[in-house]
Amino acid sequence: SSSSSSSLLPPPHLLPLILLLAMEAATEALKPLWRAIGSPPSQELEAERRSFWGAVTAMLDWCEENYVISSVIAEFWNTLSNAALVGLGWYGLAQCNKYGMETRFKLCYIGLMVVGLGSTAFHCTLLYWAQMLDELPMIWATSMFLYVSPSEEFRKKHNVLWIGVVTAFSVVITAVYLYNKSVAFHEMSYGFGVAGLVYFSFYNLKRFPQAHSELWTVLKMGLICYFSAVVLWTIDNSFCETLRSFRKNVGWPFEHLTQLHAWWHLGTGIGTYNYIVFCTAVRQLEQGDIRPRIRWKSLVPGVAIPYVFRRSV
Repeated sequence: SSSSSSSLLPPPHLLPLILLLAMEAATEALKPLWRAIGSPPSQELEAERRSFWGAVTAMLDWCEENYVISSVIAEFWNTLSNAALVGLGWYGLAQCNKYGMETRFKLCYIGLMVVGLGSTAFHCTLLYWAQMLDELPMIWATSMFLYVSPSEEFRKKHNVLWIGVVTAFSVVITAVYLYNKSVAFHEMSYGFGVAGLVYFSFYNLKRFPQAHSELWTVLKMGLICYFSAVVLWTIDNSFCETLRSFRKNVGWPFEHLTQLHAWWHLGTGIGTYNYIVFCTAVRQLEQGDIRPRIRWKSLVPGVAIPYVFRRSV
């Protein structure tokens, strides 16, 4: 068991990447994110008072102007973009059911959908309870992704321990966050979870050199989408006033394309979806397949997402 445990330790060449991710999460989390633009303009406060949901009670208010398109939806594009998370989760779950994949992968796709629905509630209302429906499922879904990431051999030997670890990760973070209401704490906790997923990505990629090309194609797409989204999220938070001024100058329809938090939803949704597909393909290889059985579903011309299939179905 000691050799199995030691095999999960990060190789030296991945330590800088993991440290960089942790530092990035900490740096971004420590920024004042209570309102992306500081004190909101008076007309925005007036729109909040007249809105269906009333004044903002959430601890975060992103860069998209509130109640511009609808008095029922606080952040229209940030709300609408969550359809990507829900849709990708639903499609992945449908493929799992169709091809008889194991329950743990189905739960991962359900987790992605729950995050999307919670984020929809948050950006639609900007109320505290809805913020928790967004942020806490992010932690619990990450724990589910962490659970499916190690090798089957490791899970068989340490299954109860590993369930305890990932469950404790979520329970402790949930309890502390509800108590201290620290946005910095939540962001750092989520960042460490993502760093763990990045480590397991390369850990599993290295285990199956004969399938490197297929696995890397799926993983590379996920990493590019996810970390491009992180860059856009950072720009949206750091240069909100500039973005808002730019929107006023360019007008419709280009102003809507600069809602970078909405693009964050799309990028992280694709990245997360691809990670689940990657883990499912790794599981097939563990079950004896020489090559992963991956097909690509075209969404629009030039854009396709992967899914894992079984030939017997």
